[in-house]
Amino acid sequence: MARLDPLAPDPGLNLPRFGHAPALWLALPLLLGCALDQAWRPEAAAMLLGGACALVLGAWAVARAPLALAALAGAAVLLGAAWHQARTPPPGPVELRRPFVELSVRIERAQERRDGEGWTGLGWVTDRDDRLFRRRLALSVRGPTPADGAELKISGHVSNLPADPRGYDAWVRSQGASLRLNGGRILGELASASEFSRWCQARRRLLEAWLRELPWADPEGGALLAATMLGRTALLPTEAKEAFGVTGTLHLFAISGLHIAGMAAALLWTARRLRLPDIPAGLAVLTALWLYVQVTGASPSAVRAWIMTAFVWAGRVGERDTPGLQSLALSCATTLLLDPGAVSDAGFQLSYAAVLAILAAGAPAAELAAAPTIAQRLTPPGAVGFAQRWRWRGRRFLRAGLCISCAATIAGAPLTLAHFGHASAGGLLVNLLLVPLSEVPLVLGMASTALSVWPPLLPVARWLNGGAAAALDGMAALAGLAAQVPWPDLASERISATTGATGSLLLVACFLAQAESRSVARLLGIPAGLLLAWFALA
Repeated sequence: MARLDPLAPDPGLNLPRFGHAPALWLALPLLLGCALDQAWRPEAAAMLLGGACALVLGAWAVARAPLALAALAGAAVLLGAAWHQARTPPPGPVELRRPFVELSVRIERAQERRDGEGWTGLGWVTDRDDRLFRRRLALSVRGPTPADGAELKISGHVSNLPADPRGYDAWVRSQGASLRLNGGRILGELASASEFSRWCQARRRLLEAWLRELPWADPEGGALLAATMLGRTALLPTEAKEAFGVTGTLHLFAISGLHIAGMAAALLWTARRLRLPDIPAGLAVLTALWLYVQVTGASPSAVRAWIMTAFVWAGRVGERDTPGLQSLALSCATTLLLDPGAVSDAGFQLSYAAVLAILAAGAPAAELAAAPTIAQRLTPPGAVGFAQRWRWRGRRFLRAGLCISCAATIAGAPLTLAHFGHASAGGLLVNLLLVPLSEVPLVLGMASTALSVWPPLLPVARWLNGGAAAALDGMAALAGLAAQVPWPDLASERISATTGATGSLLLVACFLAQAESRSVARLLGIPAGLLLAWFALA
């Protein structure tokens, strides 16, 4: 997994290091197989037969390493495609006999509307005698919000999604849905949700109600904090949502590595200050974070972040410096084994493309750009004034942050254009300011939630909520100002999801191919040029 000697210097990302990331050889074929089935949808029996034949060929050619590896890779791709087809609903439109239907639906995800009138979500059709069986559909239903996993009898108006969906319809299509049910009404409950699902739903409601409590009357401020902690952009006020969307910073309100890493660091820091044993404290932190991921809806980006955190922590405890690429590949493979349909999710694609670009180019470029100059290294510490020291620190921070922001933005630009039709160049600078600031309300919200369980500390907890809400108001104001600047943006309404995924794969391959480069201009400049060339051709 990592270098054999944990005290040996880290050689960075290079070809020998790929051999020390065995999960990469599981994640890549599985990812390609899921993408193959998503785009082509071949016959499952043919894929299983082809995978079995490839396994036999690999066993026969065990003495010929290149042929055996190629056969095993082909078998993994075909079996991954078959796994994706077995676990995902049929794609494409279906001929509807009548628009108004009564369906048995198992709820996968349900969230209250911001106006409080009904709920929206995703579900599976469970009527075996209906031609819509196993179809996934987007739901818009009146009535109380059910817990995830409940099976309901719902009536409403069903229609196919548009052939070229945009906006919300595009997001719904990325979740594997091909139908939409509007004006729904619950006729009855066929099967109740599990106790754990109902517990998660109750905790989510309590957490949202608590995060809205401020020392002053400002319901919108509480809504910003609730959206940050719960990952629900639907709770954002309209103006704030537009400002964050235009500047490309709406990802700050999705549960991802930014949330999980910040919470893990804060909890582990607290455990060390309390002198708690490392392993029990780490297991308790991972358990608490897993519950948080489940309560907030277990989005692919949140699951990916938790799995990466778990593997990194396990490597540190086992005195193995697990490479970031290995942790990323393990989290990708685990996510696809649990939910192969995540391969079409925009959040899954953007999250993994951005993290891989940061590991391969952003972090090395940041290290090079933030390295002290010869004059700084030769200057004695006592000869450096206070103002000059902070100027150097600020310059290093800005350079490193800009490199990481550039790598993530470049890798995700094709996917952003394909899914949303717009990519903001101003997001580079705005992310540089807002990403560090977003940790402040996150930590304050976490602290206020922890203190809210003790009634004597409720006033202190409310003021922590107030501080987090004030920080978010400042972030919204910065995003609003940045949205007024005429940034040079990329915009296209004609780039398909397949074209966007292809462009992102090319950029990721470019990042990995030159990961050993010691030039910031090459690490980031060549992918930027490739992005412009792809955009001109696409």
